[in-house]
This record gives sequence, C-alpha cells and structure tokens, in this order.
Amino acid sequence: MAHGSKPLRGMESAAQSSIVTGKFGRMFRWLPPAFQPANDKESEDVVTLLESIANLMISTEFNDRVDKDGEATPDTPIDEPEPDDENRNIAAGYTYFGQFVDHDITFDPASSLQKENDPDALEDFRTPRLDLDSLYGRGPDDQPYLFLRPGRSLFILGPDRGVAPMRRFDLARTPDNTALIGDKRNDENKIVSQIHALFLAFHNKVFADLASRFAGPQDQQARFLETQRIVRWCYQWIVLNDFLPKICKPSVVKTVMNADGGRAPKLEIYQPHSNSAYIPVEFSVAAYRFGHSMVRPSYLLNDVAKSTAKFKSKGGKTTPFSRIPIFVPVSAAPTDAVNGFGEALPVAWGIDWKFFFGTMPAATKGVRQIPQPSYRIDATLVDPLGALPEFVPQFPAGSPFASLAFRNLLRGFRMGLPSGQAVARFLETNVLSEENLWTKKGKGDSVVAWPEGKNFYNANKRWLLGRAPLWFYILKEAEIDEKGHRLGEVGSRIVAETIVGLAWHDHFSYRFQNPKWTPADEQIAGLTKNLDMLELTKYVG
Repeated sequence: MAHGSKPLRGMESAAQSSIVTGKFGRMFRWLPPAFQPANDKESEDVVTLLESIANLMISTEFNDRVDKDGEATPDTPIDEPEPDDENRNIAAGYTYFGQFVDHDITFDPASSLQKENDPDALEDFRTPRLDLDSLYGRGPDDQPYLFLRPGRSLFILGPDRGVAPMRRFDLARTPDNTALIGDKRNDENKIVSQIHALFLAFHNKVFADLASRFAGPQDQQARFLETQRIVRWCYQWIVLNDFLPKICKPSVVKTVMNADGGRAPKLEIYQPHSNSAYIPVEFSVAAYRFGHSMVRPSYLLNDVAKSTAKFKSKGGKTTPFSRIPIFVPVSAAPTDAVNGFGEALPVAWGIDWKFFFGTMPAATKGVRQIPQPSYRIDATLVDPLGALPEFVPQFPAGSPFASLAFRNLLRGFRMGLPSGQAVARFLETNVLSEENLWTKKGKGDSVVAWPEGKNFYNANKRWLLGRAPLWFYILKEAEIDEKGHRLGEVGSRIVAETIVGLAWHDHFSYRFQNPKWTPADEQIAGLTKNLDMLELTKYVG
C-alpha cells in the first residue's frame, strides 16, 4: 500500500533539468529487513526493543532541558575543551550545513511513522539534485514574494541582526514571523536559518559582482540565470570538496569521485533506474542521519548573544551560561534558545561565522574553542534530543515519540531497512563484532567497556544477534573504527556514493558538465579554487 502521493504540480525546480521529480528507492533491495516479526505481538516486541535502544543512545550527561521553574544545568564553557565528546576534525557549522543539504535534496511530507512504508511509493517532493531548490523555490515568476522588485533578481532579506561591524540578516518574515523562504524547514532552528540567509546573501553578492558583464536592464534575466548557475556550482563544489571529505573517509571520497581516473565517478552501489536519480532510503533514513550525533547541547553564536532562560548549577548556585541551548521544550522568548519556526532572529544574534567554520586551535583549557567543534559521530545523542520541542505537546510526558533516536530507529524498521551487518557483508568490508557493537563504546579516542549495552544485548540476543539497526550500526562503526572523527566504511560508502551520484546524474551540475571546473574559473574576486564554507562567508562579507 502506498502512503505517498502524486507530485504536487509546480514543485519542480526553477532551473532546467532532465529530472522532473524523484522517488525514494532502495540501494540494497536484495537484502532482507533486519527485523521480520511473524505477527503483531512480535512487531510490538520490536518497537519496544527499539525504544530501549533509543534510551541507551540518549545521553544523561547534559541535563539542560528547562524544568517547570525554568532552571537547568549549563553546558561546559567555551574555554573548557571536552576531549571525550568533541570532534576536533569537524567544526560545528558542518552539522547544520549538512541539515541544509538534506533539505535541498529531500522532502517527503506524506510519510508516516505509524504505518508500513513502501520506499518505491514515497515521493521526494524535492528534486534529487544539489540545485538549491530549497533556496530558489519555484522561481521569481511563481514565488515573486521571495524576490525584490523591480526585476525580481535579488532575494529579499530580513532585518540586520549582526553585531557591528558585521551585517547578518534574518530571513524575511510575515507579521506572525513565518519565514518567507523556499523551504520552511530551513527555519527549523536559528543556525540553519542563518545558513539559508547566508546563501540568499551569496546570490545577491554574485549578482552585484556580475553587473559589468551585462549591458543593461534587458539583460536582467540572463544575469539572474548566470548568477544562479554560479551559486549552484559553488554550492556543489563545497558539498563535494569541503563537506564530504570531512564527514566521510577521505579515501572513500577519492575513490568514489574517481579523482585519478576518467570523467565518470566510480559508483558501485548507487545505481539509478533508467538513469534517473533517486534518494536511497538507506541514505535518508539511516546513513545521513549521522549528523544528529554531532549536535552540541548549546552554541555560542557571537561575542554578544546570550540566553535569557534561567539556569542554575547542580549545586543550586546561579552560573553564567556562556552558550545558548539548542532548544528548550517550551520557549518563553526567542532569546531563550536557538529554537526556530516562527521565531525572528533576536537583535545581535546574527552568527559570527568564525565560531562555526574554520580550523580549530589546540584544545587548551582557558583558551576559547573557536570555531566550536562538533560532537563526535557516535551512538550517543545529547540529552535535549530525547524530547524534541515540536513533538512534546503532541504526546504524553515520557512518550518515546518525542525522542529523535526512537523516531529514527522506528522509521528504519517501518521502511524494512537491512541490518548493518548485512550491508557490511554486501560491501565486502569489515563487519563489526557483536562485542564492539554492544559491549564497548568510545570515550574520546579510547574504547572502553559498556556494561549497560552488554546487559541489554544479553537480554535481547534473540532479536539483536547479527541484526543491528542500520542507523545504529553506522554510528557505532564511526565510534569504534574512526573514534567518532568521521563515518566508517559503510556510512562513508552510502553517503559519498549517494551525494556524488546525485551530482553526476544531474546533467546541469558542474560535476557532469565540467568536472575540472573550480570556483576560480568564474574570475570573481573572493571565489577561489580553495572555496570552502569559511571562505564563502568571507566573500559574502
């Protein structure tokens, strides 16, 4: 039974494309589901099992959810390194840039966690390409409210919320603070909304820099399209050459990109039908959800912004809170946390991007960690992700459905994803032992005993032996094999092949049209062959 729907008319990208809509599909369609309950009772048992795994994955270390009195324990100050948790190979901004990329390539509004889902029947309402349709929407003709008059060539930006001399714009909003953007999910939190605003400003800057190349008003449309191409290609460049080598094993990315070979990338497991790109559910429901483990409980946005929520230390003494929490379940004010959806960016909360992108200094106590490191890619999620604010009002207190870990695991079960072990065998790579999966865990760069996992495994060996949920397996692989610094072999193969495959099967991408292109070829000051996210923020200014 299909639980998707036909594509909405007009949801196609504004740009030319050989792909009109895309479906989700299976990458390992021949592998059996990890769990195959024989009846309703066994199905309920599996759901209970997944709830228990989710509880094991949610950390109890941070406790920065606000209680009824608005009090909580603050996070570690920014000048105190956290060697057990922090991943000093990936700056914190890439957590949310990864979310921005996800919103660009996938959107399934009809999928249900409560029903069995047929991946071949789910529609991806986003074009499965790195084309920034989440930014450009349906274009100036169909969504003119995104663009400035006259000309409809520049994006409308909201008020400046930067700390002088920085200019940092909020998104344009309606009177009730609904964001006027191509994808509402990019207002999900204040960090991803600032990344969206950054790319809006990037388009506007490129458009301005192209002025001398176009004679007059009659060339506005051509200038807009050329701007759009440059912005898209620079974005694709950053995804393939900055983002992927950070989150995946560089050796896997190099192999998939076929850097030393011919024109085409080396795609072994990403094999679209009829040459039409698709989103594998093994990618969208499991592998690409690695970013959830990278989320910190709180962030410093700049040198000025502070949370107005009340916080106390465990001993009851009032403690300065140097970072702003990712969210509080019921936010009393936009200045409490980085909650999004209908919350305008507060004054002086514009992000100073050096806090989120760049090379991290040595971890030294008393020295501010700028940029802030992400957390390690591992099978532990920070405590606030156990009670997502958008779901807390919908479910009774303590319901697992408010837990991000449970929702991820349940979706994988409903989608019939194969086990991590089955996928590793298919890829002919090292298979994590049951010992490493369930009796050990990463602590910094060390591997230590995990008594809670061992006890849980021994009590549920009937279901778990050789059948780790794919998402959990990929996180444990990163945790054990890569010390949480990057994805392991299975996770890297799925993520790298999918993203490179999407770029290759888009015949309007730079990767297909001109594989040797670099941003420097555009001959625009500030766009260099070394363009990365930090350099992009400097170009935008």
